[in-house]
Amino acid sequence: MLKIGLVFYLCVWGMAIIASQALWRTAETAGVIEKVEKFIEELFALETFAFDSDKIFRLYILAGLVLVIGGTALTVVLVVLFNLISDLMGGIRFTMIEEETAVRRRRLRVGENIVPSDKVGRRGRSDSGARGRDGG
Repeated sequence: MLKIGLVFYLCVWGMAIIASQALWRTAETAGVIEKVEKFIEELFALETFAFDSDKIFRLYILAGLVLVIGGTALTVVLVVLFNLISDLMGGIRFTMIEEETAVRRRRLRVGENIVPSDKVGRRGRSDSGARGRDGG
């Protein structure tokens, strides 16, 4: 479970890095980042304010790696805990049994006769038995 959890969380981390990088670049191109910086300057009466994108992404990548390791460790601990509880309590077992509980009835077509089921069974047995005795 350690390998599976690690690969899963690394994939999620990688997708988050790529997506956030693409969104940041799109926001920079559209001028949204500059507008937010100017808004913060006016809001707090600062002389200058600018986002340091390199520092932001380095911290973002580092925090993501910490979350990958923490998520993997948490997953492994939860799997071990589940297995211990399952061993102690005996777990839950499901048994699937296929039973036919109802006889399926066929709808009659126009012009068909109703034949009782006991006659069909007798006729089928007598025909096969007659063939066997006659040798045919």
